Amino acid sequence: MTNQIRVGIIGLGVMGAGHARFLHEHVPGAKVSALFDIDSRRMASLSSELGTVALQASDPVELMDHPEVDAIIIASPDSLHVAQLRLAIASRKPTLCEKPMATSLEDSRLIASEIAAYEAAENRTMINFGFMRRFDPSYLEVRRLLATGEFGAPTFFRTITRNVSSMGVTTQGLFTNIAVHDFDIYRWLFNDEWLSVQSHYPKHSSLSPKDIADPLVITAFMKSGLMMVADIVAFNNYGYDARVEIVCEKGSIEIGINGDVITRANRVMGTHTGGVMAEDWMTRFKLSYIEELKAWISGIQTGVPNLDLANYADALAANEACALGVASI
Repeated sequence: MTNQIRVGIIGLGVMGAGHARFLHEHVPGAKVSALFDIDSRRMASLSSELGTVALQASDPVELMDHPEVDAIIIASPDSLHVAQLRLAIASRKPTLCEKPMATSLEDSRLIASEIAAYEAAENRTMINFGFMRRFDPSYLEVRRLLATGEFGAPTFFRTITRNVSSMGVTTQGLFTNIAVHDFDIYRWLFNDEWLSVQSHYPKHSSLSPKDIADPLVITAFMKSGLMMVADIVAFNNYGYDARVEIVCEKGSIEIGINGDVITRANRVMGTHTGGVMAEDWMTRFKLSYIEELKAWISGIQTGVPNLDLANYADALAANEACALGVASI
């Protein structure tokens, strides 16, 4: 393996193309060496843009087995993740797979057990999952502030994820494709496990497809008793909006729309920043994606994994929580 990690990317939609550009522009320890997408024109266009691609593969197996590929990113549609994770296991190459691990709980448990056996045989982590909020500066700052103890113990938190548009999403997908981030990041932030999840349905938005429950409100409890109240909006039509407020015994800590961290304690309050809103999550969480990729590549180069990268157990825990929510629909 060369010192510069050669990465093959499967799936070149918003996520895959974003990863390719972030690697190319911001991660000097890696280069994009191979691409696969069913849209050959999209693949050819991105290959020309990057100028580092040695292979435009005809299928995922060709990409994974190619000698110019040291590591793999799976950014294909959610329904293909399980099959392609099995191919990645067969390739024995480090892999970063976008969330979710699978679209059903049964498949999540099956592939998690297969990854566990694979990694036990390799005696190292081989497959990570794309929960990029773990690397966002604002969430890292919230973790630091909570650890100081100055705000007292958290009691509940309110979280918001509202997309401008979510084409192709289903009501189940509001959990497995959007709320899955909430279930991962707050499990990571509070070092706690999910106990129960319940769906609630406000008045349906006339701007949303009639066959999905949009907006969706979720209430959930963690084993410590900490409560989450979340709203998921698939079609908000006003700008990408991801926020959270953690209400503690002696104050509150909030992440604003632009990633600004606002605190309220001792009769002193912070202020929000204004300005133009991001169009989507790729813009708002750009730095998070870049830092996640840097951590993944560094782990491959050094053999020392970054423990903030999500592993199969983390991905399964997020899917288990999603399943609780889906069951309550």
